[in-house]
Amino acid sequence: MMTPVHADEAQPERAKDLRYGWALYEYHQGNAFEALTQLAVARERGGIKGHGDHPALVEGGLMLSWGMTREASRLFTQLLGADGAGSNLSPDVRNQAWFYLGKVFYLEGNQALARENLNRVDGEILAEADHDLFREWIYLRSRLVMMSARPDDEPELASLREQLDETDIWSLYLRYNSAVSALDAADGAAAEEALKKLIAILDQSIDSVEPDAEREGLLGRARLSLAGLYLRDNQFEAALEVLGAMPLTGVFADQALFDYAVAAAGQGRPERALDALDTLANRELFLPWRQQVPFARAYVLEQMNAPQRALPAFKKAADHYQARIRELDNIRDRLNEENLMAQLEFSRDSDGILTDSYGRLRVQPLDSGMAEVLASETFQQALAELNELYRMQSFIAERQSRFESFRIMLETREQQRQIRIAETRRALETQQADQWQQLHEDFTDRISSALADEDAGFFMTSQQKALRDKLAEVEKTLADLPDDATTARQRATYRRMRAYFDWWIADDYGINRWAAQKQLMQLDREMQSFQAQRQRVESLMADDARHAELARRIAASERELATLGTEVSEALGSARQTLLAQVDRMLAAQQQELNGYLLASRHAQARLADQLFRASQNAGAGDE
Repeated sequence: MMTPVHADEAQPERAKDLRYGWALYEYHQGNAFEALTQLAVARERGGIKGHGDHPALVEGGLMLSWGMTREASRLFTQLLGADGAGSNLSPDVRNQAWFYLGKVFYLEGNQALARENLNRVDGEILAEADHDLFREWIYLRSRLVMMSARPDDEPELASLREQLDETDIWSLYLRYNSAVSALDAADGAAAEEALKKLIAILDQSIDSVEPDAEREGLLGRARLSLAGLYLRDNQFEAALEVLGAMPLTGVFADQALFDYAVAAAGQGRPERALDALDTLANRELFLPWRQQVPFARAYVLEQMNAPQRALPAFKKAADHYQARIRELDNIRDRLNEENLMAQLEFSRDSDGILTDSYGRLRVQPLDSGMAEVLASETFQQALAELNELYRMQSFIAERQSRFESFRIMLETREQQRQIRIAETRRALETQQADQWQQLHEDFTDRISSALADEDAGFFMTSQQKALRDKLAEVEKTLADLPDDATTARQRATYRRMRAYFDWWIADDYGINRWAAQKQLMQLDREMQSFQAQRQRVESLMADDARHAELARRIAASERELATLGTEVSEALGSARQTLLAQVDRMLAAQQQELNGYLLASRHAQARLADQLFRASQNAGAGDE
């Protein structure tokens, strides 16, 4: 729909944000729903970086293509500002945004919003950026002025039409619409003049070597409208002249043949009318409006004063209408979505059904009787909505199928966790943590008791303990020796050594005590760390919060998806009913019209049968 470009910044060669690149990929693939989803996810996760207002502009275009016109209008207004200058987007891009938004509202029949948005477009900038859009913009504004039907709008309409060449296709469409407006206003003379001028311009502008199908179609429509105007005023000769110039292979050839028959009959040339109706009756395509042809053919035969030919023609017409009514009854009785879709041929590619820039499906009817309802805007919108709902349902079903994979992943993760827990428990058992804890507690109790008793011997160093043991051996040896002078001297020496040792132990008591307490504090810290780690391991083995949170999120998502699936199913049912109701109303209208033709055919058949019977009776009486 539009190309995002910054006013003062070169267009990036590649997406600077991966999420924006993903959304653009879906956008250019025509997947509006997926692209909108990616943009919404990116917005929830902090937005798209490095692209300014481009993502919002793309999102607005996607909303338009998906039929979300109100949401797109709010987004564009918020993005660009009421005056169109609230963004750093280039003026030509802003113009295109307002143009497409106004065009969508025009197609929806919302004239006020269409006019509001189209008036925001800068014509000079649009003409320089895209002249084709500029011409269409002039046409849309002109049509809105014509629809308003206010006398003070005439100068504006004249000013707008002057900006288009006389032979421009949009100018020609305006001429035709002016003629239609004149007819609506019961101004037949103005309508006739406008149609004649249009036909003259088209006759001169159509290239005979490479004819333009669109111009030829408009020429056929203009001639058919002019002939209809003449028929309304009983100007049969003028109508025949206009209709005679129409080709028998054009888009409006069938309607032209029927109108030609009406004009010929009105002019008193029933033979020519019959020839036209016979040609029309032999056509394979039988549109709903042509159901009147069998009755019209029989009526012309009656007007030709050929009751013997008219009576079987009316009988054939009545049989046709009765068969068609029964056929429509059967269609209405068997009308369902499957049968309806079987009558439609959708244009597809590898990604699904193709759509135009405004979200309408590219579809053609296999049954010509569907053309009328298929051409209506409400049916097109309902059909597009049904298609998108089916896509959403498929998307939901795909996501729901993945939950089984998630559950298998959770079960596998839980099994692996149990294996790791068993391995961890075996490792903890080899560490003998309880025994180490008991030894630590015993050691702490012994130190506390020694501190309470001020037991200096408990806090002796290894050197002091070795000396104590040595002194104990000396004391034991001296006790076994006999008493003599030498032994007395040795015992005196031992007492001095023992006294020095006791003094040394008492003197080093504070130092030794602090050294023991310091080691105890280090051991306490290590044991606390050891116990904390052990408790953490036990806690992790007892409860896996991450696993539980993941399972909770999956369960919550599954419930939300199930709720969304239910809502989509309900919306699908409503969309189906809307489509089927429209088709049923169309079929009912056709039946009602056929009933009228059937009744008229039966009456004519009875009238002619009675006329022929009376004629035969009168002839018999004359013979007598």
